[in-house]
Order: sequence, then C-alpha cells, then structure tokens
Amino acid sequence: MTKAAFMRVYAPEVDGSDEPVPGFVRTYGLLSEAEGDSAWTVEWEGRRLVCPRNLRLRVLESTVAFANAFQGLGGVGLVPEEAARAADTELRAYHRAHPEHRSHVLTSAWHVPVRWFTAFESGQKQIYETSDGMRIRFRSDIDASRRKVARAYDILDKLDVFPGPTEELGQLGEWLDPFPSGSMVELDYGEVSDLFDSDELVFDDSCELIQESLDALENGDLLKAGENYGRVVTRWARAYSVTFSN
Repeated sequence: MTKAAFMRVYAPEVDGSDEPVPGFVRTYGLLSEAEGDSAWTVEWEGRRLVCPRNLRLRVLESTVAFANAFQGLGGVGLVPEEAARAADTELRAYHRAHPEHRSHVLTSAWHVPVRWFTAFESGQKQIYETSDGMRIRFRSDIDASRRKVARAYDILDKLDVFPGPTEELGQLGEWLDPFPSGSMVELDYGEVSDLFDSDELVFDDSCELIQESLDALENGDLLKAGENYGRVVTRWARAYSVTFSN
C-alpha cells in the first residue's frame, strides 16, 4: 500500500458519509487507503472532535484531480481514461446527492507537501508511537492555521515571483476557510514517517525552517530564505524520488 501523509480537520459539527468506494477504483488499483471505520475522533482542549473520512468523496476527487493534472503530458495516461470518466460522472452525482459534504482530509503520497508546514509552528510538533513505529504530527487551532496560511500567501503574492507555490497556498487557504471555528487542524506524517529513521524524525525541523524562510522573505532576505527552503527540499529529496518513481 502507498505510504501517505495526511492533513485533517477535526470539527465539532460533522456531517459525513460512510458510502463504499466505487468498484472501478479497485479494478484499476487506485485505492491507496484501507476501507474501515468511517471517521477519526480526537479529544482536543477538552472537547471531542470528529474528522469524517468520506472516503468515497475523497477517492473520486483525487482521481479526477490526478487525471486532470496529467492531461497535457503528451497523452500519458497515468489514470486510465475509463476510470477518469467514471470518476468525473460519479463525483458530479455525489455532489448532487450530498451538497453539504466536503473533504476533511488531504492526502499526499510518499511526502509532506511544503505548503502544509505553513499552517503550523515548530512548537506544535508531537512525536507518537504506533505498532508500526515512530510518527510525527502537528496540531493547531484552525483559526491560527488560517492566519498563518494567509500570511504565507500574502508574502509570496507580494513578491510575484512564485506563481505556482502562491496558487497552491491560495488553494490550501480556500480548503481551510469553510470549517467552523473551534476545529483543529492536524498534519500527520503517517506512514511517510517510515522513510526516515528515529533520529531524523526526532530532530526534523522542516516546519521551523519553512517559517524562518517566510520570515526572511518578508524581510527581503532572499538568500536566507533560499537556504532554509533548500535544507527542507534536501531533507525530503529521498521521499520525492519515491513519489516520482511510482
């Protein structure tokens, strides 16, 4: 199974769905997450919060997005055309049937996207153990995360030299925006943690370096910003190589 990292939003008021994933997903081997419980729950600041998996919705969205992203690459069909068409049709039907549902989870295969670190502070890092080994996660109040992502977007937007990352930050902010105050945002390395040894996880300072890079950009210090960003990219180079080899 593909190793994945997750960004999740746990909310106090949730309307989710436990509908099964469509059959064509299994047929084409596009499912990278085990089916099972319909939601994650967590105790956060004395409250019980819920993150619905909405696996059917997420699988349909990711299949359509992945197919669209590679349409222009010389006709390379990384997602079979029949699967892409089926996903698009079923996604439209899902939205008609469940207009109130939205994805509470972002999934990234084999790495943590750099933009996710903009939503957190280094002091929010938590190390926890599972039966499969050591893991890392960050947790933050959603209002604080929204402010941090908006700040990162503003910094890059004013520079007007990083259109791709700026657009991705804007999309991340749009995804976070509709969730209610009182929600919690979690960045979980998940199985991607397995790509690093224990010492690398304990001393991982990717989040701190990205925040320092943003501070440097805001202060006009492009050299320091580039150095810090480069250190993060170097640390994740092995994970990125696995991503693109798959």
